Amino acid sequence: MGNRLRTDILAVTWPAGAKLSVRPLSERYNTSTTVAREALSHLAGDWLVQLKPNRGFFVTDLGATELTDLTELRCRVEEFGIALAIERGDLAWESQLIAAHHMMEGTPRRNLSPDRIATTWSDAHSLFHAMLLEPCGLDHLKSLAKTLADITLFYRQLAASTHEAVMRNVASEHTGILNATLARDTVKAGQLLREHYSKSLKVIIASGVLHAGDHQGDDNDD
Repeated sequence: MGNRLRTDILAVTWPAGAKLSVRPLSERYNTSTTVAREALSHLAGDWLVQLKPNRGFFVTDLGATELTDLTELRCRVEEFGIALAIERGDLAWESQLIAAHHMMEGTPRRNLSPDRIATTWSDAHSLFHAMLLEPCGLDHLKSLAKTLADITLFYRQLAASTHEAVMRNVASEHTGILNATLARDTVKAGQLLREHYSKSLKVIIASGVLHAGDHQGDDNDD
């Protein structure tokens, strides 16, 4: 159930701040309330779900300051990760990275109804970014990078229909990151990753989808 719930959250099946009650979820995914609660607890550890004492589970609902801090953490983690990857990656890795980039670029990026990032492109995009860090040799770093990427994806989906998101040249950004990595330019690759993630943050903030208010809901978690 956990993977299906994660996929549905990232597809914005529920809006930010929505209550995720255990019993309805167990019925939706045809599983027990115990399994549903465990899945929610796991996603709370990945920051996609928030557990509020005496109130239950909610879809993550971050403010601008929180997302800015998490974006800075992501930048620092991946700047270190890409430096190690460039140092340790071999020719086979370069070939896999080029293939991942080619797959991403050949996949349509947007759905029109609703106007969101296409799941197939999002999967290819995640693979490309994961491949950038693959040879770094630090599983914990790669896991943290993936968690931070998922949080950003959720809010990028919410902001996908805005003018800033539509007009952004994401393909050019990815090509620049790829070229710097293949050139083994550690400084430039890290700088371009930081710029890439900072642009995502700016688009999200400009969209107005971030909320800092407390959401009221049914206190009965079941």
